[in-house]
Amino acid sequence: MRCCIMLKKPNNLLEVRKSTGLSRTRAAEDLQLDPKTLYRYENGTQCPNVYVAMRLSDYYQRSVKELFPME
Repeated sequence: MRCCIMLKKPNNLLEVRKSTGLSRTRAAEDLQLDPKTLYRYENGTQCPNVYVAMRLSDYYQRSVKELFPME
């Protein structure tokens, strides 16, 4: 189970990216992130700041709440 260390909750980034058919490299390039950073976000070992969370939300066309559920 992947979780965000700060929130102690699972996130849905990996599932959402895979559902779009995008590779991690392509998504990271589009988002102007290092692929290793995106990997850490997807696996919950690092949490994005609010600015990056909003960019992820816009990119995947999902709400921040959907990407990072609080419940």
